[in-house]
Amino acid sequence: MSPTRFLFGASCALLLTTLAACQPAGQRNSMPASTQGLETPAKNGARIYFTGVSERGTPLSHTGGPDLGGAMMGGTMMGGYGQWLTCASCHGPEGRGGKHLMHMRVMDAADIRYAALRTMSELKGRQRPYDLDDFRQQVEQGRHPDGEEVKADMPRWKMSDADLADLFAFLKTLPE
Repeated sequence: MSPTRFLFGASCALLLTTLAACQPAGQRNSMPASTQGLETPAKNGARIYFTGVSERGTPLSHTGGPDLGGAMMGGTMMGGYGQWLTCASCHGPEGRGGKHLMHMRVMDAADIRYAALRTMSELKGRQRPYDLDDFRQQVEQGRHPDGEEVKADMPRWKMSDADLADLFAFLKTLPE
């Protein structure tokens, strides 16, 4: 086989692989149909969870988290295509988490349905129920309510208090 033919074949294979890995723009940052009946604030929480964009237009940014080789576009989620790191990227559409492959690494995301967060809190012997302050501590500071650090793969998010409350309200709507 000639070098020209080999390079042409390899280029075509690379192009096809790249195209197969890309989603059409209309499918990115979309929300499942199951979120259509939600009331505000859970509706905005669902939007944040699935798209990384608030209905208020307020920016959501993060530090840390999985190293995706620059795919996070500078660590800011302003709603543009290609800026795809969202809660659902790791925790899945139902918040159940689990092991998944992301950028050639196996990650194990926590179950963040409210029922799971509440149960974990109870198992650790807490006297008060899991609440918005506990959620804020985990999402923004990277610490569980008992002070233990969350996994390094979990980004430390920054968002408005209202957006954080909306996201927490959405997690409460996820089925047990």
